[in-house]
Amino acid sequence: MRVLSVRVLLRGAAVFVGLVAVHAGAIQSQVDHVQEEEDSSPKRPAPQSKGGQQGKAARQADLGAVVVRASRPLSSASSEEIRARDFLLRPRGTLQEILNNVPGLVVAQHQGGGKAPQWLVRGFDADHGWDFAVFVDDMPVNLVSHAHGQGYADVNFVIPETVQRLQLYKGPYFPEFGDFANAGALQIVTKDEFPEPFALAEGGSFGTQRYVLGVSPRLGEWGSLLAVQAYFSDGPFEHPQDYSRYNAFMKLQRALGERQDLAISGGAYAGRWDASGQIPLRAVRAGRLALAPLELEPLAATRPFRRFDAIDPTEGGETDRQFLVTRYRIAPGADEEWSAQIWGQRYKLALFSNFTFYKDTGLRFVERSGRVVDVAGEPVDVRQFYLPGDGIEQNDRRVLYGGRVQYLRYWFAPGGKGLPLRTRLALETRHDDIKLHLYRQVRRHRFFPVNAVAVEERSLGGFLDQQIFVTEWLRLEAGLRGDVFFFDGRDRLPRRVGLFDPLTNSCVGQNDPNFCAVRIHGRVVDSIVSPKANLIVSPGPSTDIYLNFGMGFHSNDARNAILARQYPTLAGPLQSPLTRSLGYEIGVRTRELDRLDLAAALWLLDLDSELVFSGDAGNQQIGAGGTFEPAGKTRRWGIDFESRYRATSWLFFDYDLAYADPRFRGTGQAVPLAPTLLMNGGVTVSPLDHFEAALRVRYLGDRPAIEDRSLTARGYTLIDLLGRYRWRNVEASIALLNLLDRDWREAQFADTSCLLEELQDPARHPDAACTIRPGLQGTHPEPPPDIHFTPGNPLWVRGGLSVYF
Repeated sequence: MRVLSVRVLLRGAAVFVGLVAVHAGAIQSQVDHVQEEEDSSPKRPAPQSKGGQQGKAARQADLGAVVVRASRPLSSASSEEIRARDFLLRPRGTLQEILNNVPGLVVAQHQGGGKAPQWLVRGFDADHGWDFAVFVDDMPVNLVSHAHGQGYADVNFVIPETVQRLQLYKGPYFPEFGDFANAGALQIVTKDEFPEPFALAEGGSFGTQRYVLGVSPRLGEWGSLLAVQAYFSDGPFEHPQDYSRYNAFMKLQRALGERQDLAISGGAYAGRWDASGQIPLRAVRAGRLALAPLELEPLAATRPFRRFDAIDPTEGGETDRQFLVTRYRIAPGADEEWSAQIWGQRYKLALFSNFTFYKDTGLRFVERSGRVVDVAGEPVDVRQFYLPGDGIEQNDRRVLYGGRVQYLRYWFAPGGKGLPLRTRLALETRHDDIKLHLYRQVRRHRFFPVNAVAVEERSLGGFLDQQIFVTEWLRLEAGLRGDVFFFDGRDRLPRRVGLFDPLTNSCVGQNDPNFCAVRIHGRVVDSIVSPKANLIVSPGPSTDIYLNFGMGFHSNDARNAILARQYPTLAGPLQSPLTRSLGYEIGVRTRELDRLDLAAALWLLDLDSELVFSGDAGNQQIGAGGTFEPAGKTRRWGIDFESRYRATSWLFFDYDLAYADPRFRGTGQAVPLAPTLLMNGGVTVSPLDHFEAALRVRYLGDRPAIEDRSLTARGYTLIDLLGRYRWRNVEASIALLNLLDRDWREAQFADTSCLLEELQDPARHPDAACTIRPGLQGTHPEPPPDIHFTPGNPLWVRGGLSVYF
């Protein structure tokens, strides 16, 4: 189907061959170039039939992959396409493992495996996705106005074996990407069919098990792909994470004639997990925790505390997602194409977190007879074991849907020269119907609703992308994108609750800050226009020079936009619902001696002042369950470098580096937790038929954890060793992750928290930051910040067996 579409379109594009052999997209020229790339790395073991020869399906899959990869030339030096071949010998037990080997990208998990990862890319700690757009087959993954954080991008619903390729776009230079695409965008493209049906079983350390079944039966006129997965892991934690994940994915496609095709895909995902959360560095260094406040009980009993322990072992969550995508394409003529896509999703999340432990509740909650009891009005009893009561539950339920209509045409400009042109024009829309709840909770027992909001967020956007093939060595791209957003929030809180007043930073009608709510109700509309321009100069047949310019944006949380309208005096710090970025880049890509591929880019990105809703904030400031924290204007500049070298037919090297210098404009202070140096590389060998091995290295440099650089998020270097061997229709694989068994921190934050042993009596210590009755005995200062982190996995051994049939 895809081959048919490409062939029909390129009948029209073929008239450009004599003038722009590479840039116009002539199929043979690009296939030849891609075939050279295919030859630049060791050959993977070829699938065999029972007779020991290559199967027909395998040959068809290789041919299909070449055709698909010939889609279009790159528009920037830092863009990258990572094909299924490239991550066959990289960790791929989960999609997160695959993404961690994408050049210039790090993803980190910090709660039991089932939560959306943190995305670190191009000098951004984009949290769960607010400045990095993620798509699966053109369906958006980022969730607007999410209960845990704006732009929340959870890709756990994707089965790794269904991924055909990853397309990474860095910077805001591409008109097809709108909201969140400041640092860039990631397009995950799934396979149309499996070359061979297979069953996979994997197992390894920490009770990890994974089972996958994939088939591609022919259903009459329809080609198909069906895959299911089950995944289980306890992780290395002292309190097992008991993570379970179930996935199903289906894809159907058929040709409706010589110039039409239809594709339908859908899937379902459900996950559940417990988590040990982020633990404070000071507790790990001390090695023990007291079981009572030391001021009240100097001889209190203690217990050991290690890096895989927990302060509150009842963190965790559960989530599910279902989605359906339909795409139709028709080519009315040999030089034009219409396409239409509609998609829908249903999503749920209940997330239990505790970031500050005892800071906001002190000695307030105990557990008696299996139930949580509030003892705030009783005298302190050091014989009781008080619970860390600062937990929150973030609940998100939504239905979202949208679509895009696009027109593509190859044509000649009128006039004497008749320059070849490629024009894309698209209109897209999205609608999110969201129910958001935030509760205070102790050991997953709710005790107060902080806010409850029904949010309806709609957006309408469109773009024009014009390519002009000026000469054989010069290509110009100009684009313009426009977007309009509608934010509508309806408060759903009970009437009789104490209300937080953001103007006075206090609670009206309630002295206890743990029982203080915020109402959010109103409507806001905003719009933005984003121009783009790219210039590509090709001084030689294997070298391209790129100059890029673009404006991008991200939307802020709808609750932010509505509160700014409710409280006009806060309009300064709250800013606009849409935050603009401005980016520039110059780079080069070249291929030398048919063995060496090099790419380098120098870039700069400015981001306007913004207000970020953070779900990791406890009960501080507006919302009492997440902070709306204004940040100043920032500037990032950096360098990206990539290299690929085929030393022999069986030996291949790759190395990637990404450096960034992110700062606040005006003050020069550091942007907290923004990555400054990422490196990734390895060597792949295939000395024998049907056998491959790889040694991979990942590096993340130290990062400032707060603006004045007084706290540091320590970096790490990890080494992985992988191998696989195929004999007839059976393939065995092994992975040794973190081969040197290094202690490392996967996710890190600078946060304030109080441990049980640190609580003091404010009657004796008026300036105490951690008190036994916080909020009920006057105000008190914030504790000093400390590094809170999720430890990375130690040496992880995993083996797998695949059977093809």
